[in-house]
Amino acid sequence: MTAPHQGATSSQHAIQQIPVSLQRDFITVVGASHMTLMERLRGQKGNKMRFINQGIRQVRLYPPASANDATQRIFLIFTEDYERPLLDAVKEVVETRYGAKYRELDSIAHLLDFINLRISKKREIKQLDLFAHGLVGTIEFGYELGKADSYRMRDAQAQMLKPEAFDLSGKIYSYACRTGLGIHADVHVSEGEDPQYAKSLAQLIANTAQTPVWAFPRRSNYDQTYGNTSDRAGLQSAQQRVQADKRAMDRYELQLSQYRKRLAAHRKASNDPNAQLPDERMPNPPIKTASTEDETLARHAKSRDTNDQTIGYPLDAEGAVRPVRAGDSPTGVPATLREYKPL
Repeated sequence: MTAPHQGATSSQHAIQQIPVSLQRDFITVVGASHMTLMERLRGQKGNKMRFINQGIRQVRLYPPASANDATQRIFLIFTEDYERPLLDAVKEVVETRYGAKYRELDSIAHLLDFINLRISKKREIKQLDLFAHGLVGTIEFGYELGKADSYRMRDAQAQMLKPEAFDLSGKIYSYACRTGLGIHADVHVSEGEDPQYAKSLAQLIANTAQTPVWAFPRRSNYDQTYGNTSDRAGLQSAQQRVQADKRAMDRYELQLSQYRKRLAAHRKASNDPNAQLPDERMPNPPIKTASTEDETLARHAKSRDTNDQTIGYPLDAEGAVRPVRAGDSPTGVPATLREYKPL
């Protein structure tokens, strides 16, 4: 439902009414992901799952979906080269665990239609997050796949976005490589060389959608999807501490149950509801050895391992361990997300 937002001005100006939508969408878009020949030969499927797992993490971070759909979490995925059992498992995770709407896309036109359809549905996009490959001037939702051309977003497609589909305080984030770069620099942007941010795809999207865009002028790096170097090095010991805590808790609960049975029998025999067992006290709960971070890493790993065994892919129902970060190249431009304000 859309309600007018009234802004009072001075007596010399009329009162302006700006429509403010009460129906807000938080949307994650996940691109298709190819596997290199070497990855296929070695059965290494972690890279293929990076967009999906990052997308799940992002959905988890959105505000909770409301029962009346005033706030919606939405997960959109380009389906090329993703197997049906994997897509079904992703759908189950985002819908059941995170209360998100799940939709499949098979062309860039489908994505644009979905975004612009927010207008007729009287909804507005509060946040849009894009996880995909990228080149200077393009977001590649189907990089090196058979449908790469029909999955690609470049200037022509970006100019089809309608600003009315976005909330007045909405934001767009692109985690594709070099969305924020306007020149075809591969390794380095020299000192004094203009990166031409104003000609970047990020700036074009911002201008068209009239919504700020956050994007990398560098390549993006998904290497921490399964944790940073410290996380991965410490995973085994973290799992051991979590397992040791579980065994200790299981022993404690068994001891507590047996203690309570003996106490109940003793009180019945002595006909005293307040009697205590002679020379025996209630067992103390064990002291945890695993930290919250240990437990988090262990949950992520367990989810990936379980899904790898059942559907053949390390789908992480918890989402990525850590977010996408800036890559190493090209140097000479910021190693972080950069804001592109609409002109």
